[in-house]
Amino acid sequence: MRIALLCLLAACATSSSKPATSPALDVNFLARADYAEARSRAVANAGPVLLVGPARITYLNGVQRQQFELAPPAYHQLKTVAHLALGLHSLFFEAAPAREKLLQLRAAATALPLPEPRERQERIVRRSLQLIDDALQGHADLPGYEKEVAPLLLENALDAARMEIADLDRAAAEVRKQLGEPDFSRKLHVVIAGAHMAREGEISQQYFEKLFAEREGQRIVFAEGLWDEPAQLDLLGTHLLDASVGEGFFGDPRRMHRDFLSDAAARILKER
Repeated sequence: MRIALLCLLAACATSSSKPATSPALDVNFLARADYAEARSRAVANAGPVLLVGPARITYLNGVQRQQFELAPPAYHQLKTVAHLALGLHSLFFEAAPAREKLLQLRAAATALPLPEPRERQERIVRRSLQLIDDALQGHADLPGYEKEVAPLLLENALDAARMEIADLDRAAAEVRKQLGEPDFSRKLHVVIAGAHMAREGEISQQYFEKLFAEREGQRIVFAEGLWDEPAQLDLLGTHLLDASVGEGFFGDPRRMHRDFLSDAAARILKER
């Protein structure tokens, strides 16, 4: 509940125009408007920011804007090999795989460009084609396929992670050079765009948590499902403003990073 305190724990007005009546609605409207303005100031005064997406890092510092590419072609090829296995599992999920879908995936798999180490990719593709052929004959062993392919996919994941971390290293080194060590270590904010299911242990988040020696929530922000730059910066502003609210009222900059009623709910439920 981001602005529950500022709204006096009442339901905030959702209309963009000022309500005509009711002092409570007026307070909610004014608090929401003041919060939005303060959030905009927080973004404007945030200082240098890195927006880390799946394909690139964007460095913003005043009028300066610089981009660093992530994920080289080999990374995407490894990802596509993993998608072959994902597609097969999906075809079998709670249904008999349709013949036309199997044939379509088989044709795509045979034309797949394979990155190094090529022998490992060939093993994955060969085993995938075998599963498809067995399924076309009506006797596919999906669990056996997954047990055999899983270690190979994890080895690919290790290679892909090395590539991405190397790209993160290059971008971080360049930004550190431009900002200087004090500003890089104390003033830089990082917003990481990612999907919900990847949030736990997301690679860029792990990287910057180790680099800054702090966890996500303050200088490092995970923007779940937010792929456009304005929404990512808006979320950064929310984190900065909420940290100020938590510090000001409760002496804890992380207090507003969880539901405002969470402690009260835990206390009540514990007493039951």
